Amino acid sequence: MLKKGEAKNFSFNYDLSNLPTYEQYGDDMMIKAFLGLTLPKYSSVRVNLKGTTELVGFVTNDVILQDLSCGFTPTGDTTQDVVTVNLCSKKVNQQLCPYSLFDTYLSQYLTDANFQETVPFEEVILTDIANRTANQIELQLWRNTTASGGTIYNSQCFDGVIALITSGNGATRVAYTGATATNGLDVFSSYYRAIPENVLHRDDLVIYCGYSDYRALVASMRNNSFINLFTDNTSVGTDSADWGVMLPASNCRVIPTQGLTGQGKVYAGPAQYVMVGMNSEFFTQRALYDPFEDIVKLNLHATYGLGVFSVDSFVVAN
Repeated sequence: MLKKGEAKNFSFNYDLSNLPTYEQYGDDMMIKAFLGLTLPKYSSVRVNLKGTTELVGFVTNDVILQDLSCGFTPTGDTTQDVVTVNLCSKKVNQQLCPYSLFDTYLSQYLTDANFQETVPFEEVILTDIANRTANQIELQLWRNTTASGGTIYNSQCFDGVIALITSGNGATRVAYTGATATNGLDVFSSYYRAIPENVLHRDDLVIYCGYSDYRALVASMRNNSFINLFTDNTSVGTDSADWGVMLPASNCRVIPTQGLTGQGKVYAGPAQYVMVGMNSEFFTQRALYDPFEDIVKLNLHATYGLGVFSVDSFVVAN
């Protein structure tokens, strides 16, 4: 770290020369990258879940209105529903040899000493690792399955959205239709019409899709003579890095995610019914300069998982 009064000419430069032991970096950086993902951004995030399985409870009993009178007469039973959020604890181990930077423009910022204890752009390197790790987590939140199989998302410690929101678990199933610039608006309107009425009043309704379907929808909206994206203030596009457009004449936002790229699936329902769990204390990056191996070692730990409340409130198109 820079000492008081010490000048550096290179932005985002971290000096590891005074790090005899592990130093922790990027907790906020890693958490920000995670929370900036598509699914956690709109879901209900539980930040202090620890262990491998957590149970999140919800009271779902019906409310019975009685005629006004004196006295207390209880009606109905209190029903407690539980959402299971299974968690994975993962790590990333990487190392950086500073001498590999000799052949790049960064070499001008290396020291003239025999030992390269200072690595240019350390923060940028850590940020890049955090962002790429977060992108992998987004894919896992969608595609993980505890079943055995032949992909890297099989045999994981939690089921993702695709495995949890199914017709077998109670979701409403409709046929998936690939959106085009011609039919996109009609296709997504059909998904919206299939959302159960008991959640239509909510202000967190979303339709998750892949980027190809999303771009086709935008093209279809642009080609529709009744919709003007230039004057529609509900269609924010990528404003503030917040992808998505409001489906016209609805309270439902269409959001693209890389988790559904190439999947041929669309999911619609209340965004907050998806419970994304994490252990904020375990989202950690560490960096160490090992003088004996003359390398910088980078280590990242992350705990995260997923659960879905009231699957019968969702629509799955596949």
